[in-house]
Amino acid sequence: MSTSRLEALTAWYKSLSANHVSVPVMISGDASFRKFYRVDEGILMDAPPATEKNREFVELSALYLSNGIRVPKVLSVDYEHGFLLVDDLGNETMSKHMNAEESMPLCLRAVKLLARLAGAGASGLPSFDREFMLREIDIGTEWYFRKAQGVTFTSDDGKIVKDAAEIMISNNLSLPQVFMHRDFHCRNIMISGDGLALVDFQDSVLGPLTYDFASLIFDCYRDFSEEDRTFLIKAFMDEVRKTGVLGDSVDFDEFRRAVYITALQRLYKCVGIFSRLYFRDGKNGYLQYIPRVIHNIRMICGMYPELSDLAGLFEKYSRHNPDFADLVNSCSSFKAS
Repeated sequence: MSTSRLEALTAWYKSLSANHVSVPVMISGDASFRKFYRVDEGILMDAPPATEKNREFVELSALYLSNGIRVPKVLSVDYEHGFLLVDDLGNETMSKHMNAEESMPLCLRAVKLLARLAGAGASGLPSFDREFMLREIDIGTEWYFRKAQGVTFTSDDGKIVKDAAEIMISNNLSLPQVFMHRDFHCRNIMISGDGLALVDFQDSVLGPLTYDFASLIFDCYRDFSEEDRTFLIKAFMDEVRKTGVLGDSVDFDEFRRAVYITALQRLYKCVGIFSRLYFRDGKNGYLQYIPRVIHNIRMICGMYPELSDLAGLFEKYSRHNPDFADLVNSCSSFKAS
């Protein structure tokens, strides 16, 4: 953040009340262009209006809260400059507690939260439709294969991606469409008081029941065993059945396939997002997660024969740009189990 923007943010905060006298202390930035600062009254967000969805953030905060789901409450906002003051949920993200003793109880709490979200009112949310998903899939193709690896697809390569995209999209559209956070992972789940809260929710949409859950169990930032995934899938099925969103006739293998294909669509996008953050935005901190993402893509594709060619595409072009491949491997400590 430039000095001038920090000065303007500080001046705006102090103008809200004569009692606002604390010095903003930077907490962090994120994958977007936002920056966060703690003051006595809450959290200051610097969210440049040219790049950030500030009106959506404010509207969705109210929608989540009206459904009884804890998110930061907006206390003040300046849309013109992209300044917000929101309440402080603390420092404890779920990611800080994903050790052997705490991870599964926390994941079960997250599953219960997802079931509540699935049953929440989602009137007016944009739809995660075919065009939306195609744009996301294009991010993976454009930024990982074309930009990062320098690949020019053959017609056969293009058909592989097109056919896989149709499988992913058809899967997602066939599922119950619910209130979807769209970035539900351990860094965006806060442990606040005796409950869980959500941040980074400004991209929420109406989308497939499996999407947020797939984001949880195929988290780009941590590993899950297949045993843990199986346990959590069964727990999620039980919870969403209580809401009536999922019928009793859906069996485990059918639902697991739906979850894994949804995860594949998200992971394919994420490998492009992490590449784009490096090439477009100059952020190299996300390169370390690419090997985990690709490992999970290939694992899912290996489970379903109709997707085996997509796994082959990642194998074929994994070192098409050896400089990028070496850079990624040098950043990452991921080892496939």
